[in-house]
Amino acid sequence: MYLTALRRAPAILAGSALVFLCASGGAATALALDVDAGFLYDDNLTRAYAPADIRADAAVTMDAATAASWVLSGSDWLTLSAEARGEFYNRFTGLDVIGLGATATYKHKFGVGLEVPYLVLAANGSNDDYHSRIRDGPRFELRAELGKRFSSQFDAAFGARYERRYGRNDEPVVPGVSGRVFALRGRSVYVRGGYDVDDRLHVGAELEVRRGDVVASTRPDFDIFVVSDAIAADPTFGPDFFAYRLPGTTDTARINGSFALDDRSSLNLVYADERTDASGGISYRSHRVNLLYAWSY
Repeated sequence: MYLTALRRAPAILAGSALVFLCASGGAATALALDVDAGFLYDDNLTRAYAPADIRADAAVTMDAATAASWVLSGSDWLTLSAEARGEFYNRFTGLDVIGLGATATYKHKFGVGLEVPYLVLAANGSNDDYHSRIRDGPRFELRAELGKRFSSQFDAAFGARYERRYGRNDEPVVPGVSGRVFALRGRSVYVRGGYDVDDRLHVGAELEVRRGDVVASTRPDFDIFVVSDAIAADPTFGPDFFAYRLPGTTDTARINGSFALDDRSSLNLVYADERTDASGGISYRSHRVNLLYAWSY
């Protein structure tokens, strides 16, 4: 499986490099290329609540982005970026995905100096191509963030997101019930903080609350069936698994650390604890660990 991931890597990086070369001909004041590669582990990929339906797996991850930035004034910046990402799983290959997207980010500082507040507005769109058809489709996100650096070492911010995901394929299994399980809406708020321990080590934490559509994949279950508004077969986890869409609230706590290896690269570790309470008393929990090597130019 991991050999397949490595074969696909050149296509992902080539797409981002092409955008970078095209952008370099413009009048941007700053150009950047970022490449991340690493591994992730998730102990509840199915987002199931019954122990017998919980499935865990590890994946190779690859991300690449090229960005061009413009200084609009002494307090305003605009950044446009093109991104490619891939995840390639060891066991559950239906979750393998290649995504291509773009982001526009506007930043405004309310004054001059290191410790003045700032505002960030961002819009992102991407198209995800999964090995599992029911997960294919575009997604969009809008984000607003207000932050401040309180010292040379500590910064904090809070913000809000709205996300919309469209399911390209409708594969219903119950008459009168949609099969677009991964056509999702959600909104969230978050607060985060970061601290520079020294010139090389940065640590941070984030708390997020999201309300909206969630998806759980389980074997046929009446309790989740009666509170779901979309259902589709999910052979990614087995011939008897079904994906159910239902409303829920997800609380996520993340901690992260970044260690600079040199001026252009770092080693990053992110741990996330996610808890979801959904309709009908359905609840589940998952943990995710992501180890990344990041390189910037």
